[in-house]
Amino acid sequence: MNDRRSAIARALLTSEGATLSGEMLAGKLGVTRVAVAKHIATLRELGFDIESLHRSGYRLRSIPDFALPETVGPLVTDSLWCRFEGSRTTQSTNDDAKRLARAGAEEGTVVVASYQKAGRGRLGREWSSPEGGAYFSGILRPVMSPADASQLSLVVALGAASGLETLGLHARIKWPNDLILDGRKVGGILLEMSAEADSVEWLVFGMGINVRSARGMHPHAVCVCDLLPDARPPMVAAAALDGIASAYRRFMSYGFASLQPGYEQRDVLAGLPVTVRDAKGGVLADGIAGGIDALGRLLVGDRVVTAGEVTLRSPQVDG
Repeated sequence: MNDRRSAIARALLTSEGATLSGEMLAGKLGVTRVAVAKHIATLRELGFDIESLHRSGYRLRSIPDFALPETVGPLVTDSLWCRFEGSRTTQSTNDDAKRLARAGAEEGTVVVASYQKAGRGRLGREWSSPEGGAYFSGILRPVMSPADASQLSLVVALGAASGLETLGLHARIKWPNDLILDGRKVGGILLEMSAEADSVEWLVFGMGINVRSARGMHPHAVCVCDLLPDARPPMVAAAALDGIASAYRRFMSYGFASLQPGYEQRDVLAGLPVTVRDAKGGVLADGIAGGIDALGRLLVGDRVVTAGEVTLRSPQVDG
């Protein structure tokens, strides 16, 4: 995304309805007033309702109701997220983020979209991504071994849940990567990475959150708007990203054990009967879920599970 266009969008969003002169914006960005007018025109094409007042400047009336780099970026407050890319429609934000990571994009780069044509979940499953959701992928470059990187799925889940709580939503987590609201799935996470034998080069996390109900959504899913009618995709994505940044910083400084209590407060599996299977359907563990350990591994009976697909014999949070 053009950094100057982003700066104009941020200035308008934070102006609280005040009028901003083209001269002021031009001086702040080091461009001409003609360049400012061109960026304003592009923002209008994206759905920003911007009023031009003769000899006064520009006033923002409303922003588009979609998760876009221009609508999410200005709402994010954590400095970890330093660059926003994307468009209204893409094949996969994870694929876009991986291309940027391979090209050397810095940690904190985020790709945002309001619709994915080919979204993916874990184990290569299709992830339904109708317009009305918040879909984003972030690039991280943690200094750690590939073996430890799997903990980041839980870190991202916990961070996103914490971020949603700032909106007044009590989100819970189904190990290792599902977000649960009101007993049903509201979002999921996909981690992909490039690594050497002993170090991670980059890691991309992708997240999809159901914000508004839309055709093509899983029949057992829940939407944020079911519980928070005024929620909009940009604010949901920004809240989740800020929560993820906070959890990531804590994880990198103090390890997963520092996040374990917060995770346990949101754990939907603890004390319930579960079956854990591998990618081929083989049973890895079957019994009562006993929470997680300090490394984020799932405890099932006397077994310790590092990865797998969990089936919970309770339909309200299954799937």
